[in-house]
Amino acid sequence: MAEHGTVRPLADHQSLRERIVARLRQAIITGDLSPTSRLTEPELARQLNVSRTPLREAIRQLEAEGFVMTVPRVGCFVSEITPQDAADVYAIRTVIEGLAARQAAENPDPSKRKTLEAILADLEGRTADYRQYHEISGKFHDIIVGLSGNRRLQGIYHSLAQHVSRMRSLSLAVRGRPEISLRGHRRIASAILRGQGAEAERAMRAHIEAAYGVLKRTVREATDGPASGARRAGSRRQRRAQ
Repeated sequence: MAEHGTVRPLADHQSLRERIVARLRQAIITGDLSPTSRLTEPELARQLNVSRTPLREAIRQLEAEGFVMTVPRVGCFVSEITPQDAADVYAIRTVIEGLAARQAAENPDPSKRKTLEAILADLEGRTADYRQYHEISGKFHDIIVGLSGNRRLQGIYHSLAQHVSRMRSLSLAVRGRPEISLRGHRRIASAILRGQGAEAERAMRAHIEAAYGVLKRTVREATDGPASGARRAGSRRQRRAQ
């Protein structure tokens, strides 16, 4: 009787796909893969040292998440952040993170002082490198949302977290922005630690609105620049092919 063959467990395949997704998503968030960059499967498979099947599945997942777009008969590209994308996400952020800050201030958890003071100290040492600051800044906001104790709010926040991270990366890349952001974080933390819910919400809203102002200008410049022209040219090629 022939021996049974060995089939790789599905969990292994899933793990590889998720690792590819995480790597590509992070490259998009940080800008290493810039908007409108073409994703060529053979080249990506070579760079990542993976086969094209899990890579193709990872790209499909990123497309479902909104990080990638496929133009039929043209190719697969990193999606752009449009002015409307930024407006929609930051409108939601202002509401849910403002509420999170209020509820964090009202949370009697005695450990929050140590937690917030530690993350602020970490942020203070990262302002010279916006990429490092970006990473820790994301953790600061995660902590505030966690301290809210509001599980529904946390679910909404985490559903947007990757797109927020991508947009935050753009705004923090602007010269001098990490230092301004740090001052905003200090005001938020101070209000939370004093138990002043309304003030914490105002500070968070002001911080996010200021970040949106920077992001809006950055996105507008990007969508009016050469990359946008390349995207429109691709769209014209698509129409001619139809």
